[in-house]
Amino acid sequence: MNGSTQLKGFKDDTWINGIGSLYRKKGAIKWGINLSIHPKGDNGKDSTTLSNAPVLVRKRKINPTYDYYFKESSEKSFAISTTREWSVDRIGNCPARDRLAKNEAGEYCFVFSLADGTTVYLPQFELARMLFFKNAYLVRTALEHDLLNIEYSPEYDEENDRTIVNVLDSFSGDKELFSDYGFRRLFAWILMDSEARRSYDSIGAYQLNHGYDVGQYRRWSFQFDPPALEDARMKVKGYLDKDSRTMLVHEIIGLRYIPMNVPERVAFYHPSFYTQESGNGQGSGSGANRPPGHKVDDASEGSRENKPVVLEGYATEFEFDRAIETSKICEKKKPTGRGRKDDEEPGEASSDVSTEEQGPGGDLPSADWDNMNDQTDDAHLYLNKFTSYFKMLELLEKEYDCQVVIYQLRKLPIVGKCQKHLVEPDKEPRCMSVAHVTAGTTGYYLLEVDTSDAAKALSTRVIRASAIGDLEPHLYEIEKQLLKASLSWPKEHLDKLIGAEKHFWVPHQKSKKGGALTTEDIGKWTQRMSERLKS
Repeated sequence: MNGSTQLKGFKDDTWINGIGSLYRKKGAIKWGINLSIHPKGDNGKDSTTLSNAPVLVRKRKINPTYDYYFKESSEKSFAISTTREWSVDRIGNCPARDRLAKNEAGEYCFVFSLADGTTVYLPQFELARMLFFKNAYLVRTALEHDLLNIEYSPEYDEENDRTIVNVLDSFSGDKELFSDYGFRRLFAWILMDSEARRSYDSIGAYQLNHGYDVGQYRRWSFQFDPPALEDARMKVKGYLDKDSRTMLVHEIIGLRYIPMNVPERVAFYHPSFYTQESGNGQGSGSGANRPPGHKVDDASEGSRENKPVVLEGYATEFEFDRAIETSKICEKKKPTGRGRKDDEEPGEASSDVSTEEQGPGGDLPSADWDNMNDQTDDAHLYLNKFTSYFKMLELLEKEYDCQVVIYQLRKLPIVGKCQKHLVEPDKEPRCMSVAHVTAGTTGYYLLEVDTSDAAKALSTRVIRASAIGDLEPHLYEIEKQLLKASLSWPKEHLDKLIGAEKHFWVPHQKSKKGGALTTEDIGKWTQRMSERLKS
């Protein structure tokens, strides 16, 4: 959460000192969560809706106005053999507390020991937030018992050797979620990995069996069963009490090597899913201009009339032990163009938004938190986008006596609100291939970007290696400038970096078969590339 997003009802720079129990008014859907905060919010407010769970972290600030750091925090990294050996206790029994927040004393922790003798108290809510609560939809769904079985129906597609997850009409979220490859991978894990599913389902089961009614409210101390997480590695920060050798975790800042027991290929399907195609200039444009900041109003429903506004949360590093390929099956096509703005978007966008469930009476633009920072090593999934290019490099080596070294694919970074780092229709990462080619006695770096979605014609950029030396330190800035120029090579940047005569471009071979290159096409491409490199 940054200063451009605020939670209404809280003062600037409000510290979260503790996270307490959950509550819901009888007959209502919306859950709230009690907080220990300083200073008190407007009108004494000290709670918010559970939809904001992605940004509810101990010793973090609500509505921060400057960068800050909790001075008494310590960090630890450790391997998890299995969570099945962890015990359960209450936060109030943890010796490592800088202060005891009264309304969280009864909340549950997982307790385990590290190799160095430190006993760790890990609040259960924080582990669930890190594993599952990446957006408001996953938070709401978790508390409703057996809702996944109501909203999804997986089946095996033998012909294409993949699992299809049918998103049913009872689905209660926004279908734009499935346009995000990180969400698709996470959700495939939750839905089909037996350990993850058991853990996620336990949240609703505990709520159903251990929540209790008091007056007009249902109350519950959050509790769930963790997945085994065998051989995963966790990094945390929190308060370390050296005398008792105990640590109360405030925040999980990374989890790596998460076991992923899911089919290799998973596709999500709903009849309303669509892919965008170039129109005749009469299609929808960019819609309303978003304001520079947003205020989240937890008292209002979200509107169904807009794509959810993405709000920046705390993106914890999250890495599975293997990557799976996910996609979105789209039967419909929606034209795009620059003629007019989308009728569904207002001309002036409201700065007030809602992270609550979309409803027919929602009067605020819908919004959702983005808490994903998927670091899973998945570049190999996108190698097929470079098949013709790699064949060209192979021919350079075999038939033109060049030496070729191909480096690992790079995923283009996220730059501002630009979406060119993603490839339509599945919103997969757009990758760049870097290769070093020696032609005769001269070395070159070749940069090739995936344009398989025909987003833009982009030539291969060639950089003389002697002019730049080690290219690695400069790649991130080149990628940023490439995206800022809307997928155009940053000529001015490269001119300043290495000189105008030290880099050039080689156009792709044109195809007569809708983008597919024949053996003859690739041969012509290779010949032109060789001639340029040796000229």
